[in-house]
Amino acid sequence: MRKLTVFFMALILFNLSFTKEKIDTTFTFQEFSPMSESSIKITERTKTLGMSRISYPAFSGKSSDVVKNMNKAMEKFVSEYKSTKNKTYVGTSEVTANNNTFISVLFTFEERDAKTGKKTKLHDAISFNLKNGKPLLLKDLFVDGYNNSLKSAINDKFKQFGLDQVDKFNAIPKRQSFYLNNDSLVLIYSKGEGSNFADGETFIPLILGELVGILK
Repeated sequence: MRKLTVFFMALILFNLSFTKEKIDTTFTFQEFSPMSESSIKITERTKTLGMSRISYPAFSGKSSDVVKNMNKAMEKFVSEYKSTKNKTYVGTSEVTANNNTFISVLFTFEERDAKTGKKTKLHDAISFNLKNGKPLLLKDLFVDGYNNSLKSAINDKFKQFGLDQVDKFNAIPKRQSFYLNNDSLVLIYSKGEGSNFADGETFIPLILGELVGILK
């Protein structure tokens, strides 16, 4: 009888562990407050990757799983700018948003061509969902079926700024680089992707309030 009681108690505990409510970590702007205080602390680090030297933020906080995911993703992001035979990079970073919903980091890189010595300024960015610490993709910010509305908003901005688009312009490429401010989304188009104006890089800012209806 005692063994049977122990068995049933173990079975109940087992079932309870599986019926425990799963935490939803889906990113959403619902209840987002731009002035909300973040629980994540940021310290600057510098890493040497071959001949490249990159300054970037490291994260700490009470939620160990979240900051672990963030730091792992940041290390992976930075490692993409390790020097090669022909290219070296010097990178600096700027935290453009840090609230209780997301953190966004904009990088400025100076790329040096080893053969010609030519230096080119590049930008890239990474943003994090603070529910799970994972990097955000552009599609994570929007509801299903957002493409046409977002493309229209992007095209309107190009016209507003008087920028001619490159031939075969793709408004939403698969790996679109972007960063977030507390009140806006900024899309980064590399040389040859957006406009040939100036040095070729194009920044398209979209106010979050203008995207209501397609934002999650």
